[in-house]
Amino acid sequence: MPLKLGPINEQVEDMARSVTAEERREQLDKARKLLRAADAEKLKAKIRNRRNPFPWLVAVPTGTLSGAFPSPDPPRDFSAVAADGSSIPTDRHSPVRFYVINTGHAVLTYGRHPNADLDSAGQLYFEEKDLYISPGRKNIPVEGTRLGMKMGMAELQALLAASRSASQPAVALRDGSLILWALQNEDEEVQHRFLGEFKACLEEFQTSRIPVVGYVSYTGSHDLANTLRVWLCQDDPSDCDACSLSKENRTLCSFLSTTLDRQLFDGLLQDGERSDVFESRSAILDRYGDHRIQFFYMDVGGEIARIEAPQWVMRDAEMLELMQAVIYDQCQRSGGYPPYPPALQEAHEQAVIGTAERRLVEDLVEQALAERGIVYARSAKAYSKRRRGV
Repeated sequence: MPLKLGPINEQVEDMARSVTAEERREQLDKARKLLRAADAEKLKAKIRNRRNPFPWLVAVPTGTLSGAFPSPDPPRDFSAVAADGSSIPTDRHSPVRFYVINTGHAVLTYGRHPNADLDSAGQLYFEEKDLYISPGRKNIPVEGTRLGMKMGMAELQALLAASRSASQPAVALRDGSLILWALQNEDEEVQHRFLGEFKACLEEFQTSRIPVVGYVSYTGSHDLANTLRVWLCQDDPSDCDACSLSKENRTLCSFLSTTLDRQLFDGLLQDGERSDVFESRSAILDRYGDHRIQFFYMDVGGEIARIEAPQWVMRDAEMLELMQAVIYDQCQRSGGYPPYPPALQEAHEQAVIGTAERRLVEDLVEQALAERGIVYARSAKAYSKRRRGV
């Protein structure tokens, strides 16, 4: 066994002790008290009046900081719609370049006429226009994060089509964030292409008055914790060496730098309750126009989830209530703990590409090439990974 577990076991014990340390619990209590005490309007002004960007990603409150809003009851009849995706990426050890995207959707209808529509659709991409962005010029390959974004666009389009076919009112759920974080480091042409497709889809959702939601389970976000650091800070946030805070507040600020937003709200929110709405300051959102993404945190009954939606959803009281009610209803119907929306789970099951299916696609490609006299020759490294060396 290459990995020796003895030393790691000791380190695991050390890590567990640090997580449950009494000092950390005390600091978390102080952070929650700060969340309740901070003035949302003054904090908002402090963030917006700063000319230089903050060294951390912060959230701007649109209302209160610590307000809690109970979930309303869902309508008598409604639909929860979800879509997910899976892919077979390009293989550099293969003699031909291609990738596969499979999207799955679930339309779960509740009320007087319950129904479930589950289906998937797969496509193989092999043409130059699909393999590259700006083919013949920049030839930016669609792989890695760019393939992830391509799959994300396919998921959103599948979600739109399924939502339009669903009994209304409907809420469209997508697993993960609606903020295209990965685009921020991409070439301008890549950004233009994917943002154009993304915003066109959101425009269709808005026209159809269907709230589209990004459901982030076990979120690692700390935008709001960073915002509390801004509230504490009396100097330049980008120069912590010149900090003039008291020792107690410096300790709290340092604690907040490693605190997750879900940890702040765990205990502040009750089952079904959501926080107020916040606006992300992610740079890529400056290009979203009217579809800028906002978010709130919600206790779905065992977990604090981050719920994202375009601002036109969050600003519409009817859509906001419908979204919260359907999400909580979905989580109450979940068979697991912590709960997870069944529509998202079913969409994932439709979308996932198993190992056997991946091998089958490979065999189909190999057979089609062989019929045309082309040998499916893999690299030596690829073959070595399929057999033991000793």
